[in-house]
Amino acid sequence: MVTIPIDWALYQTYLAGELVHEIVMATILHRPVRDMNLGLLDIDTCIALEQLAKVMATAYSNADTMTPWTKMNPGRSETREENLFNRFPPDEERFLTTPSVVIDSGGRIIVWYLPGALTAMIMKDIHGATHSMSGLLKHSITTSKITQWRTNRSNFHTSPDGMVTPGCINISPAWFQQGREKHGFPNIDPEDGFSPEVSAALKGDAGRNITMSLQRSGIIVSAALRVMHPDLYWAGMETQVRLGKWAARYELDEMHYHLQRWTSVFNVVSIICNRRSPPHRDPKCRPAAFDIMTTAGRYHPVVMDFMNLGIKFLYNSGSMLASSCRLVRHYMNVEEGNRIVTAWYMRDSIHNFVGTPSTEYAKYDRVNM
Repeated sequence: MVTIPIDWALYQTYLAGELVHEIVMATILHRPVRDMNLGLLDIDTCIALEQLAKVMATAYSNADTMTPWTKMNPGRSETREENLFNRFPPDEERFLTTPSVVIDSGGRIIVWYLPGALTAMIMKDIHGATHSMSGLLKHSITTSKITQWRTNRSNFHTSPDGMVTPGCINISPAWFQQGREKHGFPNIDPEDGFSPEVSAALKGDAGRNITMSLQRSGIIVSAALRVMHPDLYWAGMETQVRLGKWAARYELDEMHYHLQRWTSVFNVVSIICNRRSPPHRDPKCRPAAFDIMTTAGRYHPVVMDFMNLGIKFLYNSGSMLASSCRLVRHYMNVEEGNRIVTAWYMRDSIHNFVGTPSTEYAKYDRVNM
C-alpha cells in the first residue's frame, strides 16, 4: 500500500475514504461503526461523508443486473454508433430514481447512481469554488466548428440571475498538453517538452486559490471511489504520490505545491456550467475505470440518458453518478436554470508515466469491498 505523506492534503482524503468505507460496511452488515481517526477533517466534511456513505450503502443493497459489456463496444463515428445501437439494442428500458448500482451478467459494476449524495454545504462549496473561476469559464467558450462541442457557444445557455457563468474548463495539477503524451516512466528532464505540466487554470496565485477551493469536493468524490473501486482508488493515490516525488526531484515547485494540496485521487476535474451535452463518449478515459460526475444548482428536473445501456437517471441537484464514460454513450439536455457539473476522471497517460499498473473492472461482492 502506498505511503502518503502525512503533511499532504491527500492524507486527509485517505482518512475520509476509510471513514466512508467503514460506515458503508457497518450499514450493510448491521454492525456498529468503529471509532475512526478523523485527522483534520472538519465537522461539515464529516457530515457530508456520513450522508454519502449512507446513500452508497442503500445503492449497494439495490443492485440491478443488465446486459453484458459485449454489446457496448464504442464506435468510431456517429454512424457507427447508430449501427451498433440498432444491431444491439438494450434488452429493456429502465428509469432509475433511487440509489442503485448497475451490474452486468459477469458481476462487473457498470454504474453507481447516487441521488442525494451531496449535502447542501458541499453544493454551496461547489458554487463558491465555481464563482472564483468565472473569468476562466467566460473565456473558455468558443465559436469553433460544431464538432468541438464541449466549448462551442451553441451548447451553453445563460444564467437567469447571473449567478453562474457558462463555460467549461479542465483543471489538473499534472497532465500532458494535447499531443505530448508519453507512455512508460521515462527518467528524463522535464525540459524535453514531453512531461506533465500544471494546467493553465492553476497557474499563478489565482490557480493556488482554485486548488484550495476544490479540496472538499476532491475529498468527497475520492472517498466515494474508495468504496466504488478500491483498486482504482489506490492506483490514484499511488500516482499522485509518485508524481509528487518526480516534481520534487526536478524542482517543479508549482506542480509540487498543487500536488501537496490536491485532495483528489483523480488526475483531472472538468468544471461545466450551463451546458447541454449531445450523445457522446469520452475516449481518453480508462475503460475499466470510473469517472465521477456531480451536479449542483437550481434547475428543472433533467434526465441523464445512458443510451447503450437503456437506462435513464433522474439527475437532480446533489446527485453523484459514476461509470466508465469511455464505454457508456450518454447525453443530457438542460436549457434553463443554473447547473454546475464537476466531472472527475483519470488519464491513462499520467498513470503510465509514473508506472502505476492498470486496474481491472470493479466487481460486485455483497460483503467484501
